[in-house]
Amino acid sequence: MSKTVENKRERDLVPMAGNAFLLLRQLGPRALGSQWASKTPSLLAKPTVASLVAARTFKDDAGTGRASAARNVETDSASSSDSDSDRKERGTTDFWRQKMRTVHSIFDLNKDGVISWDDFNMLGDRFIELGHLTQEQENEFRKTLKSIWEEQWGPADPYNLINAYQYLDNMHHVVNDKSLKKKAHRFLPFLFKAVDKDKSGEISVEEYKLFFRCLGLRDEEAVVAFRAIDYNNDDRLSIKEFIKVGREFFSSEDERKPSKHFWGPLVQDH
Repeated sequence: MSKTVENKRERDLVPMAGNAFLLLRQLGPRALGSQWASKTPSLLAKPTVASLVAARTFKDDAGTGRASAARNVETDSASSSDSDSDRKERGTTDFWRQKMRTVHSIFDLNKDGVISWDDFNMLGDRFIELGHLTQEQENEFRKTLKSIWEEQWGPADPYNLINAYQYLDNMHHVVNDKSLKKKAHRFLPFLFKAVDKDKSGEISVEEYKLFFRCLGLRDEEAVVAFRAIDYNNDDRLSIKEFIKVGREFFSSEDERKPSKHFWGPLVQDH
């Protein structure tokens, strides 16, 4: 390569890396982490092209680390199953629609083909009647159920009936709206606490059977589901694990994920 071309390439690199170098000078050595600690003095001493390029590398590495940490925190707190960096449209596969029809069938307690506020409210009653929620938790649970219904489906009255197509359309909107997705399933902690009979903060397969009984499902189906979603095979589900898998059911379109078992056997197409 000729000296002229080499010099031109170096000049082109300077404006690209300049901002990173200034940031590096401001942050100081400790901001770089142990990976670059031994290299810091020479990098900060003189703004050569090499140091500017290296500074840009530091900035990129730091940015990647911060973004990764933020995603991890959000996954832990919201128990979301999929990376927020994945911007593709969700709810487009036949498998996802099959899962949503499964939930619609569960919520349709009288099996008349539609979900009403009465169905939704009676499902809450089943969990409350187990007797494991405090009065404060019971009140908050009822308030949460009504809030979810009104936000997603409108008035809590006997004439507001949601068929399977409406439910799928609504859930498609929910899983593609970040704010709605975080709020839509905030009833999950109450379901966990309602079946946590011994109030240990974890539920066993026997307590998971209580969950399925409230859904109108069989004990043997609960055993199959529990074994599938107990990822670490410790025969326990923490509230964090329960909520993560429960939310993943709604957001994931990956047929390999065990979360597909969370709400029991999927309905079959006719």
